[in-house]
Amino acid sequence: MALKSSDKIIAIVGVIILIIAGIAIFLYSSPQEEVQVVKKEKTFTYTWEAKEENITFTDYAVKNQEYQADIEINPSEGRVITNVNFWISWKDDYTRGILIRKGEDKLTVTLSYLNEEKTHSSIKSADESFADFTINDIPQDEVLITEEENFDPVEYIKQKYIGQNSATFNLSVKVVTGEKLLTIRPLKLLNFFLDKGNDFDLIITYEYYDFNYEEQEDNMTISSFQNDNGDVYSHMTNTGFK
Repeated sequence: MALKSSDKIIAIVGVIILIIAGIAIFLYSSPQEEVQVVKKEKTFTYTWEAKEENITFTDYAVKNQEYQADIEINPSEGRVITNVNFWISWKDDYTRGILIRKGEDKLTVTLSYLNEEKTHSSIKSADESFADFTINDIPQDEVLITEEENFDPVEYIKQKYIGQNSATFNLSVKVVTGEKLLTIRPLKLLNFFLDKGNDFDLIITYEYYDFNYEEQEDNMTISSFQNDNGDVYSHMTNTGFK
């Protein structure tokens, strides 16, 4: 039976509707329930401040004997020592003569740090700087972002700069007196035995850096859902900070 032209048009339109409906069904997928997760992020801003301290090391060096000691500079953990300066101060405590002083002593100070050595010798007295040591580089400011819940900002610095808060110097001091033993004059012999050595002061100035930090906490909301095709979609929103 031959179809009328109007019936053909209706049939064609019907087929087109079925095709469109099939495509719509194929493309359609119903999203599942949305899941929100709050993610916390902490931001730590570290800054460093230069500071200076002075300590005085005082002792007595006996003539013709090498005086030895270790000098340790050790501020609290987390601080970074950058520079250490030594100043020697001493004066011969036993000389003789009115216009011309005789029997003046010679004092030699040697400081060693790692593979570096500084020596200073003087006669009669000294009051001056004689040794500079560079210990560590200057620490740099930094910004750290972490998701770790139990993050300790102080312990982080202590571990990162471990050992940089201390420096040990080996000190050697020798005194050679001006009075000589090889003499037959009783007065000179007496002066030799009376001059037993000299006391001395080491003024130590060390520069170090101490840290400060500021903490900021950000709350990030992550929204996730999965459609029927197995595709996962996520959306992140910053919900504020404190």
